[in-house]
Amino acid sequence: MEQLAYLIKAHAPGVFVIIERLARLVVTLRYGRRVHAAKQDALTTGTVQGQQATMRVLTVDDAPQLHTFLNNTPADWLQYFQPHPFDEKHLKRILASSAFLTHGLFIDERLQAYGLLKLTPTGSAFIGLLVDPKMTGLGLGTFIVDHLYWQASRLRLRARSTISTSNPASLKSHQAVAQYRVVAELPNNYIMIEFPNVPRPRPTLQLP
Repeated sequence: MEQLAYLIKAHAPGVFVIIERLARLVVTLRYGRRVHAAKQDALTTGTVQGQQATMRVLTVDDAPQLHTFLNNTPADWLQYFQPHPFDEKHLKRILASSAFLTHGLFIDERLQAYGLLKLTPTGSAFIGLLVDPKMTGLGLGTFIVDHLYWQASRLRLRARSTISTSNPASLKSHQAVAQYRVVAELPNNYIMIEFPNVPRPRPTLQLP
């Protein structure tokens, strides 16, 4: 079903928009309480290179800062990250929706990475992440994948991701967290992967 949704998104985006709206309604009705509980327990604090770091749920009030973060990111860096529109109006909808769990990694109160789980009516939570290009090589991507995988396990949903085989950084971040299996091969050199559906511990945020 999710492979079909990917194909519809690629070949019939207008139809996909309608399907996605209906899917969000079903997700909210089906998983709304679980999402609320997961959000209440999502805060993780620690350090990155000796600086205070916080991973927390983003709210509608964070829309302006997230909009700035996304729009300051070079276009080529966004090539493999297109989970939703980036204008502030759409961001507010995403941040208010129970069909998404949106998280921000703040270092000294500055947003340096964005991660989200996109929930589906079929019981999957798709991982998406974006790290400031100036902060690569520190393990932020691996931590975010681990954090989102943990949140998916709290929701009792399958943690999945669609990854371009031309994006080695994303593949490396996922491989460092757990052994996944390839669920499907998708057009344009993408694969759909799935992590084992098992309980996960809260990850530690201590990066050198």
